Amino acid sequence: MNASAIPNDIRRDLVALLPRLRRFALAVTGDALTADALVQDVCARAIQKSHHWKGKGRIESWLFSLIRTAWSDETKKRGNLGPAEIGASQSADAHGPATRTLLCLPEGFAGTLLLADVEHFDYAEAASILGISAELFASRLCAARLHLSSLPPEPMERRA
Repeated sequence: MNASAIPNDIRRDLVALLPRLRRFALAVTGDALTADALVQDVCARAIQKSHHWKGKGRIESWLFSLIRTAWSDETKKRGNLGPAEIGASQSADAHGPATRTLLCLPEGFAGTLLLADVEHFDYAEAASILGISAELFASRLCAARLHLSSLPPEPMERRA
């Protein structure tokens, strides 16, 4: 049996990508519980639609795009309500100052910053994931970085 005849089973890849998918979903939704539900839904969709994955490009790009699309569809269903109106939890506090800082960014900036500076996607690929132009992506990234640089430093925790 040749390699092209083996069906594409992305479940193993999904398991390896779960922390990254959750981190991106958290940046998009602004709420840990909502992000977890979104990742679970997207993983189920990805397994069902794995025949659409042709093995070209990075699978995480496809999965991040699925997260963005699913969240966009969900917010349209709910009438464009943000996490605060939907009933966001205070779970960001449990993740520490970095998560709080990321989630305090204006809408659209957290995902942009995450894709560029944490996930290391190039601008064109990250813009494609977010469904925006590369120019808008660069503009949001610059604004997110400027916003972060204007924040006062968080006090360091003392550890014994």
